[in-house]
Amino acid sequence: MKRILFVLTLLLSAALTHANDVVVTGVSLSGQTTSGPLNTHFVNVQFSINWKNSWRTSTNESNYDGCWIFVKYRKQSTSVWLHATLHTSGQTAPSGSVVQPASDGKGAFVYRSANGYGDVNFNDAAVRWNYGADGVLDNENVEVVVYAVEMVYIPQSPFNLGNASAETNKFRDGNVNTWFPVTSENAINCGTAAGQLYAVGNFTNSGTIPAEYPKGYNAFWILKYEFSKQQYVDFLNTLDQTTANLRNDIGATGSVPNMEVTEPERAVNGLSVVSMLAWLDWAALRPMTEFEYEKACRGGNNTPSPLEFAWGNTTITTISDGQNVGTATETWTNGNANLLSGGPGVPMRCGALADATSDRTQSGGSFYGVMELSGNVGELCVYAGVPGRSFTGKHGDGKLNAVGESNETGWPSASNDYTMMVRGGSYQDASDVFLQVSNRGSFPVLSVAAYANHGGRGVRTAE
Repeated sequence: MKRILFVLTLLLSAALTHANDVVVTGVSLSGQTTSGPLNTHFVNVQFSINWKNSWRTSTNESNYDGCWIFVKYRKQSTSVWLHATLHTSGQTAPSGSVVQPASDGKGAFVYRSANGYGDVNFNDAAVRWNYGADGVLDNENVEVVVYAVEMVYIPQSPFNLGNASAETNKFRDGNVNTWFPVTSENAINCGTAAGQLYAVGNFTNSGTIPAEYPKGYNAFWILKYEFSKQQYVDFLNTLDQTTANLRNDIGATGSVPNMEVTEPERAVNGLSVVSMLAWLDWAALRPMTEFEYEKACRGGNNTPSPLEFAWGNTTITTISDGQNVGTATETWTNGNANLLSGGPGVPMRCGALADATSDRTQSGGSFYGVMELSGNVGELCVYAGVPGRSFTGKHGDGKLNAVGESNETGWPSASNDYTMMVRGGSYQDASDVFLQVSNRGSFPVLSVAAYANHGGRGVRTAE
């Protein structure tokens, strides 16, 4: 990553980020507006962005991929990195793209404007930074970095939770061996009667899941891949050294702002819940719920398939015969899932099984094109039992507390344990049953404990 200082009045800047398949280059500033009160002073943050294997379709899945863009800045006189506030208008969308700012000003989505498949390269996009509202003066020396993470749009639709087959502690409709339909974001009653949500174990079979708890019915964006070691070390390098040490669950070496990690393209593993949530808050995302996990795997309006994995069937082979393992070009000749039995014993590169010609089963992709929802590293989801039901789907604000933890009220935290559970299995699971979409065999976990199989993935409610 390259950073060059600029003075707002001179409009000079450059930066580059590269994480998994997305590359951001050519960052610059233009169109500074200094009239009126300081909180109405703006500047355009320009950049070019490209990523691989992009798509948009209006048939079958009727969805698309894209990137979540957010901006961090640092005043030259300090070592503190802050989250830039983006204006909700005045963006520049290159031909063939949409640049959609979030209403809270924490970032923007960039995605295709029309149907298509293949790599994309959008040059000279821009978001409008309301630097005055962030307290930056017109002539201050400031360093800026544009970050991007690949995401997948999950459209609004009803879907089915659980299954009628033998998955452990699956969701069901009352005490009947069938799936449970989710037809809105309304509150859900839990219990054994027909029309109530029930699970044999790892659930609270009473009370109500409030309307505020995200059900997966409404549209949302989800990370295409579990976040990589490089994406996590980029986060560490924006913290002070003491805080970075507290959040360094991945064995990064060196000192801020030049901490490094070996095999940066691999999925992060070994995260505590606290550290995973810190990254999500820093990126202005949020954790996904158990319901959203199943929706992202199975798709809307689909009847669950017995014992299915995230790719929609029971065909599974452990990966083997790896090429360029641990590098940015890592691939696997055989297999479609990373689990312990016969596997490499470590997480694989994010998206290592997908290419321009692989089908859903070969790539291990979900109905909507989300990668590695079964296997690789475990998916930390907000528990649908008590106490997870207090989660309201609030987004991160790009800020952390004094010890580098999420500062979002209502999120799981070090003082609010057992609100997260692992779904989808991992490279440490000897049996493939843990990779089944409806399997809920894992217990809710302690927020401060770091487990080797825990990875990180987040979502953002669509607007």
